[in-house]
Amino acid sequence: MPATCEAGASRDPKGRFIPLEEIGYPVDRIGTAFAEIIAPGGEDYEHRNAGLYATAWYLITEMANNVRQHSGGRGFIAAQTTLRDGFIRIAIGDCGRGIPSSLKEAGYSWAQDLPDEDIIAQALVARVSCKGSPTNEGVGLTLSSRLIDAIGGHLLIASASGLHIRLKGQEPKFRPLGGGSRFPGTLITMSFRRSAAADFDQMFNKLKDLEIPLRSSDSQVSFG
Repeated sequence: MPATCEAGASRDPKGRFIPLEEIGYPVDRIGTAFAEIIAPGGEDYEHRNAGLYATAWYLITEMANNVRQHSGGRGFIAAQTTLRDGFIRIAIGDCGRGIPSSLKEAGYSWAQDLPDEDIIAQALVARVSCKGSPTNEGVGLTLSSRLIDAIGGHLLIASASGLHIRLKGQEPKFRPLGGGSRFPGTLITMSFRRSAAADFDQMFNKLKDLEIPLRSSDSQVSFG
């Protein structure tokens, strides 16, 4: 990873990419720094990049919070925007516990004998990964995946031996990593078109309305 950072830093990004950076605290700083490069001027609500800025900031801070609060390991983030196809690409990885191990360690009986890909599928269900108060915890990963769907983007989650892939216009896929491979911790990659993220507030409010209030669990869970 350090070699990647040095390689990225030796080039002039000119707003095209953000070299690999360790996720520190507070995560709002990471979200703001990346969103300002992905969507220049978007911090101004009236700016044409405001929706893109909000989308990038939300996705980055949600995933970075998971790393900082739950993974138990170091996390890194990188991003790229390509003018030719108009895509934003964001990657966040950590060397933490991983989603399957965290849910098993939380004491959920249903997780003990499930394959890793099925546990990842359950982690995308609202509040399965809830840690208690406040009551909105446990929906970040759910809402992030739904937001990616709403803007016609792509999502990949690799954790332990499980893999989840969401592609535009296709049913979500959960399967094991090939060849008996395992990814220590969790890797999440997201990509979407710049133009698709213009109406963040409207889309996000609709996604929140889809949530069905669930009784909070006393069990604690962490995942990375």
